[in-house]
Amino acid sequence: MIKRTESKKGQIQKKVLIQAPPDVVFSALTDARDLIRWFCDRASSDAREGGELTAFWKSGKTGIGGRARYIRIQPGETVELLWIDDGKGVLPEPATHTLSYSIRSKRCTCEVIMSDRDESSLDEETLALLDSGWNSVLLELKDYCERKARAGKPRPAAQP
Repeated sequence: MIKRTESKKGQIQKKVLIQAPPDVVFSALTDARDLIRWFCDRASSDAREGGELTAFWKSGKTGIGGRARYIRIQPGETVELLWIDDGKGVLPEPATHTLSYSIRSKRCTCEVIMSDRDESSLDEETLALLDSGWNSVLLELKDYCERKARAGKPRPAAQP
């Protein structure tokens, strides 16, 4: 279940519980091989502060690409990106669209808080569309991480 925690002008914040360890969630958010399993169709990722993430999504016969710079990264805890090209072309400097994930370990789960902030003026209709879209994206993240965590667990030995 995705919980909307906050919605201010230009910001969407959501929380999701994922039954997977923090390292699995962190990898899903930063490793190109994982990103293409739930987020985009193609990706490259240099997951370090100052490194870049590029992503490409198919759309019919064409597609759209985006590029972001990692501005804060703490393995297993935080991923923060500044979008410098949102698919409509390079954004004017200074770019103001940030996407951040906080990963908090809670017993056998992780609580992931996603915040999508853009200080440029977005109309209410666009914000509502983005808000709804994030529900789908975070459910994909949850599903992928939980499947990956289950696949990585050792299976109990068969009883004779």
